[in-house]
Amino acid sequence: MGVSVGGIVSGIDLDGIVDQITEVEKRPVKGLEAKKEDFKVLISAYANLSKELSGLSNAARSLRYPSAFTARTATSPDPEHYTVSAGSFARAGSYSLEIHQLAAGQKMAAGPFTEDAHPGGGTLTLQVGDGDPMEITSGANFTLHDLANAINAEKGDVTAGVIFDGTHQFLTLATNETGAASTIEVSVSNDEDGDDSDNEGLSALVAPGGEEGEESTTAFSVTQEARDAIITVDGVAGIHRPTNTITDVVKDVTLNLSGTAPATTFSVALDQGAISEKLDTFVEKYNNVLTFFFNSQKYNGEGEEQGTLFGDQTANRINGSLTRATAGTVAGNDSFRYLSDIGVTMRRVTDKEDPEYGKPYLELNQEALSRAVSESPDDLKRFFTSIDEGEEGFAVRMCGLIEGFNDPTGGILASGSKGLKSKIGSIDKQITRIDDKAERSEERLRKKFNSLESLLAQYKVTSDHLASQLKALPGVSKQ
Repeated sequence: MGVSVGGIVSGIDLDGIVDQITEVEKRPVKGLEAKKEDFKVLISAYANLSKELSGLSNAARSLRYPSAFTARTATSPDPEHYTVSAGSFARAGSYSLEIHQLAAGQKMAAGPFTEDAHPGGGTLTLQVGDGDPMEITSGANFTLHDLANAINAEKGDVTAGVIFDGTHQFLTLATNETGAASTIEVSVSNDEDGDDSDNEGLSALVAPGGEEGEESTTAFSVTQEARDAIITVDGVAGIHRPTNTITDVVKDVTLNLSGTAPATTFSVALDQGAISEKLDTFVEKYNNVLTFFFNSQKYNGEGEEQGTLFGDQTANRINGSLTRATAGTVAGNDSFRYLSDIGVTMRRVTDKEDPEYGKPYLELNQEALSRAVSESPDDLKRFFTSIDEGEEGFAVRMCGLIEGFNDPTGGILASGSKGLKSKIGSIDKQITRIDDKAERSEERLRKKFNSLESLLAQYKVTSDHLASQLKALPGVSKQ
């Protein structure tokens, strides 16, 4: 509000008149602000639709590549002794497996030693198979625990420990890898007593017999032999592997052995559960989109507030395109042409008491899908992925369609939101122009009314002066 007019002289509420005129001039702003809010609601609705479409796109993308239909599942009849897993390149079928021997690493122990024994100073060298040798320096005052810690600090192919049986201590070594080649070679050099081969000092760990104080000691002896796993697969006997995780006997099949076992039969099959799970997710995400359209495009009756996107052309276009894509055919497939051929059908809520009465939704028939997977897995894969001669499969087509809707730069939702934001910007400029014009008009009116008040004040002064002069004239009544 500008400078107050007052109306003291005229007796008229000039400020009120100016305010009312200004309010009339600004009246279009309310309509423009309401239109802005409507556009903002649409932008928000587009964003929510884009979110639902992104979920559907992700679900369709999980079905668009052939790998979605080549996953395998493997089943062991004897999980106590072995488990089995399979990759997508494994041949479906049954395989017999007999486990004769598990792979193991070599273990050794030296002792017995007294509790306060010191192996002696020098260099202890450990080498597993053809691996790099580990050289460990033993101090003159090292205990067995000190020597074991020094070995483990190397973080090599051997792990050391100390076992106490209640009377004596034993220094133990174990290879970190399994297999017949994982044997430990132990040697001593730079023994502090000057002799690397006698039965005293550090060399007592490698030379048989000897004395340590009053206790008789022995060098390292093997407590567990290094060995390969030995199995028979489909009658092929004598298969040796250095580990109990075997990946190269049956293509793309991994065997994890945990015990010896007589011959049993494990199976490899197409993973129907993985396909079903992906299709379940697609149906769920598609139904989310349908629910969004049902609620946002709902007609609630004359005089009632309608759905946010009721009558919106962009939403109608997207909804119609998705419906046609879902109901359409996939050419070039001998077994499946429609989603309904694999057990996915469009339904509607038919209960009139249900608030979602009339809403469409997809439904997946698991029995029909199971038949499709077991009877025509290759045709099922082609239905979703790609067809010969450049034809697009259903999932490929759906991904491309949604990308056209949801592309952040050129998609119709992004374009629609951009257009609405542009309209909001135009409205803001209109509002600014109206406000500026009203303020200028208000300022002019106040100046005019202030001038009028000043003029009236001058008239009043002149009038009062004349009245005073007239009263002073002879013969004029002075009542």
